[in-house]
Amino acid sequence: MASGLKRTSADFFVSAKVIESGTDTFTETTITLPLNALDREVFVITGIIFDPATPSSIPNTQCDSNLQLTRQSATNIIRLSDFNLIGKSAETMLGGAAEFTFFSKTYGNQQIESGQDYVDVVATPNMFMAVLGNNNTGPLTSDIRVYGYRAQADVSVYSALIASELNA
Repeated sequence: MASGLKRTSADFFVSAKVIESGTDTFTETTITLPLNALDREVFVITGIIFDPATPSSIPNTQCDSNLQLTRQSATNIIRLSDFNLIGKSAETMLGGAAEFTFFSKTYGNQQIESGQDYVDVVATPNMFMAVLGNNNTGPLTSDIRVYGYRAQADVSVYSALIASELNA
């Protein structure tokens, strides 16, 4: 376990679903975490499973499905280099005249037993999940499951985590 953290719960997971409010429209939902700020509780993420919507299959068109998990609310799909990003998944369907090619890439840990102590630490009581499609025939529905546990942070670690999240 990371220095400055003391485990306060058993392993558990939170799941969420987000549906685009309209076709190819950035849509975000809030995932509320069961944290007690007075006890300086944080959520230690040990694994993430992304289940992005499959993009449409349209001849001669590239269709995309993007799913992301962030620490703070975002206004669009953010880049991998952004500190606010915990993980993301993108799927692309390239349509030819009569054939289709599918590409998928995920950034973030999808393995529960990865050998790592943790994937990320979230100190604020919310995470945010967002979806955005491109050139699809209807709104996309995507799901996520985040595994982890609650831990109590010492004062200096908690202050640093809160400051970094809110100033990202």
